[in-house]
Amino acid sequence: MRKQILALLFASALAAQAPEARERAAQAAAGLGRVLMELLGQEMARGGYEGAVRACSEVAQTVTEEFAHEQGLEIRRVSLRARNPKDQPDEWEAAKLRQWEKEYKPGQPPPEVFEVMEEDGRRFGRYLKPILVQPMCLGCHGPREKISEAVRQILDERYPRDHATGYRAGDLRGAFSVTVRLAEK
Repeated sequence: MRKQILALLFASALAAQAPEARERAAQAAAGLGRVLMELLGQEMARGGYEGAVRACSEVAQTVTEEFAHEQGLEIRRVSLRARNPKDQPDEWEAAKLRQWEKEYKPGQPPPEVFEVMEEDGRRFGRYLKPILVQPMCLGCHGPREKISEAVRQILDERYPRDHATGYRAGDLRGAFSVTVRLAEK
């Protein structure tokens, strides 16, 4: 009986944590999106798309890692058509991204996802926020034949297995993925 009561109390505490964890994850994803867009905007102003692709390849991963550390969360960008191998989704992320792709209609972003999971006795919230291709993204992510020769050269040099071109504005590009640790049993 005591184990059942403790399990119910823990389940109640976990249920109370979930909305708070979801909100924390959503704020972190939005914050990282703003930081990366600001970085790209600055680089575009300084060096056009060539500067932006250099900044993405040299700085964006570091900025993301530092942002995650400051927030005390795991956060990254993932895509089924990744440019950087570090952006490959895990199984859960890939399944959600495939589901979004099946259901996606331009102009109607897929809904954000939050699930509470348990693995090896640890509980955490998993959150995905869709990333849609913006018009400014097309200079690096648009149809390959429309990307400038200078940008294509940088992409070929830095990402020889690039799968992140051929998009149109409004396409589903990937997601911000956030993991929030929750109380353990």
